[in-house]
Amino acid sequence: MAPKQVKIEMPFLDHLEELRWRLIWSLGALTIGVAVGFWMVLRFDLVRVMATPVLPYLNGQNLVYTHPTDPFSIALKAAMIIGTLIALPFILYQIWAFLSPALYGHEKKVVIPVLIGAVALFAIGASMAYFVVLPLTLKFLHGFQSTTLTPMITASDYYGFAIPMALALGVTFELPIAIVALT
Repeated sequence: MAPKQVKIEMPFLDHLEELRWRLIWSLGALTIGVAVGFWMVLRFDLVRVMATPVLPYLNGQNLVYTHPTDPFSIALKAAMIIGTLIALPFILYQIWAFLSPALYGHEKKVVIPVLIGAVALFAIGASMAYFVVLPLTLKFLHGFQSTTLTPMITASDYYGFAIPMALALGVTFELPIAIVALT
């Protein structure tokens, strides 16, 4: 028979010190993730990949930018999102390592399946936004075009529309987990 685990309580300041180090490691992972994300954005032209749904409505033109820093800021925003996704497993591990000593065994058994489900649901929601909802929305909105209006969609306006839509749908797909948690 295995010995029963005894929970050792740490003083409050020791908890704060551990939290501080977990946050430092998480910020370091996020910094590395954003650097890798920036490299990926430049190397694989991910800004163009993200623009694919709007290209049919630009009449053979590209997205335009109206401010000198727009190309850099768009690439940086994309790198931050990609970097966060890259660093997310490490950050989640740091959160788990900080919280798990305070959880009972039956509580720990629930966390991993819920976490995997949450990540899968978010990915499905964001993918659905990119591949289904965004093209349908653009088609619908493009239907209001008349002969007196010429589409000149700026890159910052498009990405400011598409990225929040993908994030919002990803978060919306988390609703089943919230419902289960509240019941």
